[in-house]
Amino acid sequence: MSKEFDDKILLARIHHLLGKLLFFKGIYSESARNLLLAEELLVKEEFSPLLIDNYNFRGKVAYKTQKIDDAVQLHQKAYEISLNCNDETRQAISIGLIGFVHEKKQEYQEALNFQWTALSIFRKLGKEALSSEINENLGSIYEDLEIFDSASYYFHNAFSLNIESGDSLNMISIINNLGDVYRKKGQIEKGLEFSKEALALSRILNQPYEESSALRDLARSYHALSEFQKAYTYLDSSRVIYQEIYNKETATQMALMDELFQMKLKDQQISELEQLKDFDSKIRILFVVLMLLLIGTAWLIISKKSIKSKVDRQLLESEKEMILTQQKLMETELYNIQLKDETLSKELESNAKSLTAQTLHVIDKNKMMEGIRQRLQNSLDKDTKEQKKNIRNLIKMIDFNFAHDTDWDDFRKNFEKVHEDFFQKLHQHAVGLTPSELRLASLMRMNLSSKDIASSLNISPDSLRISRYRLRKKLAIGKGESLQQFILSI
Repeated sequence: MSKEFDDKILLARIHHLLGKLLFFKGIYSESARNLLLAEELLVKEEFSPLLIDNYNFRGKVAYKTQKIDDAVQLHQKAYEISLNCNDETRQAISIGLIGFVHEKKQEYQEALNFQWTALSIFRKLGKEALSSEINENLGSIYEDLEIFDSASYYFHNAFSLNIESGDSLNMISIINNLGDVYRKKGQIEKGLEFSKEALALSRILNQPYEESSALRDLARSYHALSEFQKAYTYLDSSRVIYQEIYNKETATQMALMDELFQMKLKDQQISELEQLKDFDSKIRILFVVLMLLLIGTAWLIISKKSIKSKVDRQLLESEKEMILTQQKLMETELYNIQLKDETLSKELESNAKSLTAQTLHVIDKNKMMEGIRQRLQNSLDKDTKEQKKNIRNLIKMIDFNFAHDTDWDDFRKNFEKVHEDFFQKLHQHAVGLTPSELRLASLMRMNLSSKDIASSLNISPDSLRISRYRLRKKLAIGKGESLQQFILSI
């Protein structure tokens, strides 16, 4: 029907949905083919929202077929398009999918950075209800890293969000994950409760794959409790269900593949008949037209042949000249772009070096001034009254220098050149930040050690811990979340 009405967007939606359905049936080659057909139509029609979704689903197909690098590139392409059309919701979804692939590649730090970025976008948009999958991914990463408290925290977040959205199917997987985490934490009885709940829900919703997973987790828990007979029973039940799933899916895929083949064969036969009919009609018309043209234009061909050849040669030369000119212009433009990129790269590198050097200078200067102040303080007990007066004045001058250090203004200017909009983004998360808190946040963004930060701020390690606690409180960072990771993700 969409072909009859010549509705390109509707046709693209149909191919996209077919691609998704075939993906869930495990027929990845046909899924990829339909998603590519949808992409061709969407690119021509410049329909960005569905094009973003289509690229992300192509990434999922690529991951399933072990094309990991292709999956990352497709999710990155979806992110770039969402960035161009300012679709922040789809930006967050794409970033989360990129993080998911990095997790499966065991690149956990990169995975955490991407998932944190996606989560911060959802929070900024006030759409935390959409971040269930992000929370589940974070829980999975922390489980792989064996940080089980954080893993259970994010799995519980995902569970709460699924209850709000009513996504019962995905809830089974999350409950299974919670049971697995509690078992690994040694809280086996609590893990058993979650695994049993996942088993009951999977049977109610007729989800055999999740049922098999829950039975497998129950077997592990009973094995840990040394109840080997129960462990064996549950494990064998899981095996039987998994075998049934495999047999059923294989039969379904074979039947679906055969049906698709028959449909393609019929479409091809219909297309061939239509082409033959159209071809015969065109041949008849062409034969009549050619006969008339041959009679009427035979004498013109002979007289104008030489003129036509000359004009063709001139046109060919003109086209060659135009192509050469365009090529030179493109080469010049490319060279200018490369020069501009090199200049920007060098400028950024220079700013970064300047910022680092200035930070080290402040740290060394404060260490030196602290040493001088300590030595002068120690000499007070041995000098004359006039000397004591002079030394006290020197100490006051040093303290005044600590309190009114103008290097901060230069540091802030260089910092903002390297980390654009950092302070503006920081103010979006909290209001009323003091200059000292801004300075602490900028030094943490540079990933300095606690010792160097304390030296730069001229405070003790205990004072630094208090300052970090106050900054964490103002930024409303939840329990289990890292202040350092939060600052680095801005």
